[in-house]
Amino acid sequence: MEDAVKKPMISTKNRKARVEWAKAHKYWTKKEWEDVLWGDESKCMLFGTDAIQWTRRPQGTRFDPKYQISTMKRGGGNVMVWGCVSRLGMCPLGRIQGIMDKFQYEYILENTMRPYVRNSLGRGFIFQQ
Repeated sequence: MEDAVKKPMISTKNRKARVEWAKAHKYWTKKEWEDVLWGDESKCMLFGTDAIQWTRRPQGTRFDPKYQISTMKRGGGNVMVWGCVSRLGMCPLGRIQGIMDKFQYEYILENTMRPYVRNSLGRGFIFQQ
């Protein structure tokens, strides 16, 4: 038996908007894509993983140390970061403290993304979150 695949819920409205966006940009040239700045956030686990891990082992060896995965009490923690990438490379990562809200997002855009853009891309770029 396998675990169910997990994926974010996408509303019908959002799904249609994504398809329309893809169709509108289907024939963009390499030059047009070079002006896009891509941004996203990510969670980095400091120890281990928060996903299910599977292992193959001979029957009767469940507690053999070579088939065990080390864990840490209380999960070991994680760090949330926001970053962006363009044709010229990556911007510095911005650390997200707690839950990302509009104030943190605005702070990261102003203090991480904007200086990167000013020093590398200049005007006329397209920001794609």
